[in-house]
Amino acid sequence: MSAFLRQVAYFRHITKAGFALLLTLGLLSGCAQNPYTSTTAQSGPLTALNQALASQDPKLIAPAQMQYAATLKGPAQADMQMRALETAIDAEAFTLANTLYAQANTQALWPTVSARRAQLLTGFEQWQQGASSMARDTVNNLPIPLTSDEAKRRLILLAAIDEAEKRPIDAARQRSALNELLTGAAADSNRAKLWNDLSSADINQLSDEAKQATNANFADWIGLALVYRTRPGELNTWINNHPNHPAVTSGFTALLLSRSDTAATIPLPTGQGPVIVLVPLSGDYQPVGQAISDGINFAHDRLGMASDRSVQIQDSGSTLASFTQALTAALAANPSVIIGPLLKEQIPALANLPANAPPVIALNTPAEGTSLPAGVVSYSLSPNADARAAADQMIHDQKMTALVYCADNSLGHRICDAFSREYTLLGGQILDSALFDPNATDFSSQLRRLLEVTSSRNGPFQPRIRQDTQGIFLGATSQQVRMIVPQLDYFGADQLPRYSVGMVYSGTPNPLADQDKSGLVIPVEPVLLAANEGPNGPMRPNYERASLSQLPRLFAFGADALMIAANLQPLLAHQVINGLTGQLSLSLTGEIERKPAWGQFRQGLLQPMEGTDSGYIPSTVVDYSSKQAEGNPTVALPQEDSITPDSGDGTATDTQPVGSESTDSDTTKAVPTFTDGGGMAPPPASVAPTNDTAPMAN
Repeated sequence: MSAFLRQVAYFRHITKAGFALLLTLGLLSGCAQNPYTSTTAQSGPLTALNQALASQDPKLIAPAQMQYAATLKGPAQADMQMRALETAIDAEAFTLANTLYAQANTQALWPTVSARRAQLLTGFEQWQQGASSMARDTVNNLPIPLTSDEAKRRLILLAAIDEAEKRPIDAARQRSALNELLTGAAADSNRAKLWNDLSSADINQLSDEAKQATNANFADWIGLALVYRTRPGELNTWINNHPNHPAVTSGFTALLLSRSDTAATIPLPTGQGPVIVLVPLSGDYQPVGQAISDGINFAHDRLGMASDRSVQIQDSGSTLASFTQALTAALAANPSVIIGPLLKEQIPALANLPANAPPVIALNTPAEGTSLPAGVVSYSLSPNADARAAADQMIHDQKMTALVYCADNSLGHRICDAFSREYTLLGGQILDSALFDPNATDFSSQLRRLLEVTSSRNGPFQPRIRQDTQGIFLGATSQQVRMIVPQLDYFGADQLPRYSVGMVYSGTPNPLADQDKSGLVIPVEPVLLAANEGPNGPMRPNYERASLSQLPRLFAFGADALMIAANLQPLLAHQVINGLTGQLSLSLTGEIERKPAWGQFRQGLLQPMEGTDSGYIPSTVVDYSSKQAEGNPTVALPQEDSITPDSGDGTATDTQPVGSESTDSDTTKAVPTFTDGGGMAPPPASVAPTNDTAPMAN
């Protein structure tokens, strides 16, 4: 399970306004039957009522009923006024119903006509007067038995009250029950509102409700919403595993797929135009752009990717204006594919692509709260995705209780939130968490509290830690981890499993610098683990070439960007390709989802370990079966027979490996920190030499 959420950019949820576009709704189809015919000359109100009934528009029918009621007397008038209000309520035209209620003058007779109908209308009036809690009790506590219409109306009012009071999960629960009583257009309308409720609910509350819901249909509605908002690429899996759920049998999920599948708007390359790469080749981001360019050239020249087309690499600059200019020039060259931009702030330029534009592979994700432009693929090495993968791995390893320790900055917060949300979604329990000063070197005070360290008062310091935690997640950089892990060991957590994100590893083996990361488990690009393969290992030649770059992660990132461009057709057909950075697939939202390899630091070297498994995902979220992998072909990465290192490609820079805020060699300059799949932190004005010695806590 990787992305309900994972999106954000985008289709991570549907807003109420957006979902309104999904459905064309008709209401009260039963109004076609006309009980008000007459063999005599019809009066004006009766004629108007019959005309309204013929329109099947409840907003016309309800006022016509109220006008016709004025021609009646006694209980008949009271009944018709009640019907007018009920027509508006059933259509959820509550403003109209409130207006009609003010016109009614037979309320005293309503209980004699029908006590339950009168009680429902009383509850409606209480709600309109602002007494929501009283109204909810009045509507909820109807005496039974209820007619079918009364049962529907009760649930409509309860859902509407909950929605008005900002209780979307409670409202969705009412609408799930209501869905079983409705048919046709009314059911379609209700499902749209149910979905809007689930889409607006807090995702952590949805996760909690998924574990507690007792009604199977409602639990599965929540599961569908969680999959759609966090892992849209698994929507088809959910559908296949829930063939009898109303969301499937009604065609709702088919509509959801057709409307949400951003990937469906992605064109295939046409013609023999060049692949044009737009990355920064000057300024602060030049080392990053160069490493990516080298990886792209390697994939083209040595791995044969897109070998039928030329590759042109152009400087995009580091601003929105410079990329826009470069994009205009690139489109004029009639390219078959465009790769770029690299920087998050440049992605908005893609919103203005012409209708006949070629496919574009952005090397980043959109800004928070914005969606990916139509026809664009997003590929990144996001620490957020790594954090979610770490949560998956901990659950796979049966570490069901965890501590969380992250840097107190924007990146640390995003990593912490991504991990925490995924971990709890999968059924894990976070016992405690803390944020640390990114510039700190002594973490003893916080670690003592987080680990609940105790020791005997007499004799040497022999710490004991809490026994209820099964692992700890560290949202930190390479240098921070090198200081935190030894202090964990000092306080007695040397046997506590610890997990982190891929940016703690530069990609270049350095036993001296990494010896203080002992035991740490991280997601890692498979090519970087090939250092442990023998000379005949299948990925070894690719590793040897990547290792020549000072930024091997980004070298592999560039190579896979071209691999994605060359394999868009199988990706759009939901196939998986094996790349240097992991197993790559295309989600419904147009994002490349990456399944990494896994490594653990031992004696200063990152050693391969068993990968992740999604089998522990709760059935209310995704119901996996042993047959899931069947019929899921992969496109294998071609291997070289031999590779001759090319020392003249510009990869031998003296810059800091991206993905780490600390240097692993004696350098005095650092490139901007790689924070989000090509999204860079603002470049520092100056960077002082870094001391790699990790101080121990006293």
